[in-house]
Amino acid sequence: MVNKDQIVSLYHHLLMLDNDTDKEKQWIETRQPSALGLSTIHFHILSYLERYPNSLAKEIAEDLGILRGTLSKRLAVLERRKMLVAYQDAADARSKHYRLTRLGEDVAKTHDQLLQMKNKMLKSHLNQFSESELETIRQFLKTFNNAEQHDKY
Repeated sequence: MVNKDQIVSLYHHLLMLDNDTDKEKQWIETRQPSALGLSTIHFHILSYLERYPNSLAKEIAEDLGILRGTLSKRLAVLERRKMLVAYQDAADARSKHYRLTRLGEDVAKTHDQLLQMKNKMLKSHLNQFSESELETIRQFLKTFNNAEQHDKY
């Protein structure tokens, strides 16, 4: 019998690994000292803008699944740190586009390197599971992700 408390505990432990001293941030900061103090979401925003330059905030929020208020705060940090620039949309002055600076591109490329290595490693760990087990894992992660985003306390 599977112990649900153990699953929940492991899940919370996984979430706690995303902090200022996690291995991923240290790996990036070693290669890009200007990235010191950025969060994982900052790195994903930079990588997104590397793939989709001149994006609108609305597009970034939708594609990354980030609340617009949260995104706005993260974009402001990246702009203050000279990793991106914002400019008004020519057709709609209320909308802003974002693009990376050279510094932002460098940090995004470093993050992309890390993701490639990490994704390869994670996929190799998944080789030990059957297709049925992989579907259960996918469903589990989808359920917990949905709970994190939509459940009210």
